[in-house]
Amino acid sequence: MRSFIEYASRFDPAMSSRIRGATQDEIRKLELVSGHSLPSDYRDYLALMGHGDDRTISVDELSTDVSDVISFYEENVATGEDSVPDDCIIIGVDGVIIEQVYLEHQPPGRVFFSSDGQKHGMWAESLGKLLCKHAYMRYRPRQLHYSAAYATANPRPAIDAARTEALRMGFAPQWFSDAITFCGERSGIVIIINQFERQGLLMRVAASRPEPLDALVQRIAEAAAVDLKSIPG
Repeated sequence: MRSFIEYASRFDPAMSSRIRGATQDEIRKLELVSGHSLPSDYRDYLALMGHGDDRTISVDELSTDVSDVISFYEENVATGEDSVPDDCIIIGVDGVIIEQVYLEHQPPGRVFFSSDGQKHGMWAESLGKLLCKHAYMRYRPRQLHYSAAYATANPRPAIDAARTEALRMGFAPQWFSDAITFCGERSGIVIIINQFERQGLLMRVAASRPEPLDALVQRIAEAAAVDLKSIPG
C-alpha cells in the first residue's frame, strides 16, 4: 500500500499530508463486527488511510472511513436491515452514485459496488488497482494541455472492442488497467476508457496538442460500434 502512496505522490507531493490512518484497535474492531479476518491489502489501506484517503475512493459522499464502516456493521448488518455477500467485506458506505462497496476476501480481492447486498458490478480487479487507476485518472490528464471527455448512454458492452483498438493503435497499457478500465499512453497522448456493467462507455483523452483528439476518439468509437458524444469534464 505504501507503493500506492509513492505512486500518487509523484503526481501530487502533498497527497501524503492529506491522508490519515486508523488505529490497530479500530482495525481489530472492524474484524470483530464483520466476523472476518481482513484481507492484508485492506488492513494496510486502513492503517494508512482509514480516516481519510484524499478522496481516492471516497467520492460522491461515499465514505470509506473505518468508523462509518464499523457503524454500518453494528447498526445495519447486525439488525438485518442490510446484508453483505458471504465472500466479501464492506469497505464503503452511504454513497450517492455508488451506495456500497464490497471487497472479496480471497485474492486477488476484486472490488464490487452495490446498493442491496448483492455484487452488481465490478469496480476493479483488486484494491491496489482501484487506488492506482483512480489516482491516474485524477492526475495524469491534468499534466497535458488538452483534455476532452466523451460518453454514450448505450449500455451495450463495448470496452473489449475499444481496448483492442487502443492496443492496435499503439497505446501501452498501464499495469492497473483491468476488465472495466483501460489506461494507456502513446507519444504524449493519454487515453482512459471505462465501462461499468449495464452502463455506457466513457472515454477521456488528453494530449499535448489538440489535433489528435477527435480523430482518435472517432476511430475507437467506430471500432467499438458506439456513438460517443462530447461531455463536460
